[in-house]
Amino acid sequence: MFQTRPLLCTAFVSIACLLPSMAAAQNNELAAENYRQADADRDGVLVYAEFASFIDLNAADNIGNAARVSSRGLHARAFERIDANADGVVTPQELKAVQ
Repeated sequence: MFQTRPLLCTAFVSIACLLPSMAAAQNNELAAENYRQADADRDGVLVYAEFASFIDLNAADNIGNAARVSSRGLHARAFERIDANADGVVTPQELKAVQ
């Protein structure tokens, strides 16, 4: 007799393993859209005011640690940490380096 229970368990485990990666992919897409929205002058990098907006957008979408940074007013501290070369702007590459 064919048993479906082991197959169903395997299917559920497989789906459960995919959920975190699917959620991460959705968060990455949403964060990229938030980056585009925050980049007011469309130059591809974020000055401090744009970065603060980016953090607040991510906080509203519950992405990463943005809610904690936003609620505690740590925008400047996060900006300094991420702006690795201290040139006054945060680039997509600098953001990727801290992930």
